[in-house]
Amino acid sequence: MAELNIDKIIAQHGYAVSECTSSEQIESMAKYSTVLICNHGTAVIEINLLEYAIKADTCVLVPPAMIVSVKYVSDDFSATMLQTSQETSMSSFIGLETEMFNVIYRDPCFTITDSQELTLMHNMLDNLQIFAQLPASTHNKDFIYGSIHCIFIVIYDIRLRLNLNVPPHNTAYTSADNYFRQFLGLIKDNCRTHHDVAFYADKLHITPKYLNEISRKKAHFTAKEIITQFIVTLIKRELLISGNSVQRIAYDYNFCDQSSLGKFFKKATGMSPIAYRRTR
Repeated sequence: MAELNIDKIIAQHGYAVSECTSSEQIESMAKYSTVLICNHGTAVIEINLLEYAIKADTCVLVPPAMIVSVKYVSDDFSATMLQTSQETSMSSFIGLETEMFNVIYRDPCFTITDSQELTLMHNMLDNLQIFAQLPASTHNKDFIYGSIHCIFIVIYDIRLRLNLNVPPHNTAYTSADNYFRQFLGLIKDNCRTHHDVAFYADKLHITPKYLNEISRKKAHFTAKEIITQFIVTLIKRELLISGNSVQRIAYDYNFCDQSSLGKFFKKATGMSPIAYRRTR
């Protein structure tokens, strides 16, 4: 599938599942959050200047903004690739523990050795590909976010099983890990009333600049982007299930008025709160 078509599909659905057969498609992993499972053939790629060999049943995980280059791709190379937009990634990751990402992204390439786990991963990707071809439903995003959320839970469980014999120092958490885990916890507890990075940095006793550095390192998003996505996800749920007026939601989420909430929501999603509610 042409890269242009992939971009259009991701813009429309928030994700795309496609067959990857060329070096150009592999390098496109740097544009999106990507999960790739090799089906046939071999390849050698560099991710952030580190070289990795890919073969059948190898799974590759690449967050956005990584440097990806291709050294070799065999003629029979074929892989299934899931790529997600920033909004889809952030919304799907909400609720996952920071420890999951410490384990998942410690080494971006690993081989799935259990046939049942491999079948499960392919089935989950196939379901997402089928879902994109169905008529739009009132719960599209719920299915998409939930499915991708579950994919990462499965990947995490696979990595834990594969890493049972890893030396202890590989599972130690740095101060940045701890700060980021605390940051996510603070957002969950305070994002309704506090939207600014400075508040969370102050709670952690670090500078906003350092919090942004940690956020980019651990999640490849700025601290402000993470806070915004949490708030937007909660507001979307309010719009769909609470029945509260936009004015009431604005008050509950500490916006000075309905107009301020509308500008914030439209900047993040491309549509007004009322328009979003009507789409569902």
